[in-house]
Amino acid sequence: MSDYNAPSNVSPAGWYAEPGTGLLRWWDGASWGAYQQPAPVVPVVVVTPVQNGFATAALILGIWGFVTTWIPIFIGLFIGGIPDILAIVFGILGIARARRLGGRGLAPAVVGLVLGSVAFLSVFIGAGWLW
Repeated sequence: MSDYNAPSNVSPAGWYAEPGTGLLRWWDGASWGAYQQPAPVVPVVVVTPVQNGFATAALILGIWGFVTTWIPIFIGLFIGGIPDILAIVFGILGIARARRLGGRGLAPAVVGLVLGSVAFLSVFIGAGWLW
């Protein structure tokens, strides 16, 4: 005949979380003790992915320069020329940084570089001042 009062699954002695209090209470293997202590604080680590700001800047400046460089009567040169040059510089920096980041931001950097380069080179065939 089995012992009716013997628990079938008893946890070993140790500190256990007391629900709703944020405290730990001592369990001696048979009953709860009067001893309590605060639960340890587990640090929360927030990992933010590293962004490629150069690639983003190259894309935005490349689009801006590509759209505005063709405005005639020198207006395109004033509002599109500087963004074209910056898109080229930031595109090169964005590609270099993308290689260090495992390819993160490579596509926007290349697109910004190409758009900025095409718009900048179009100035030499009359865009922004002649058309």
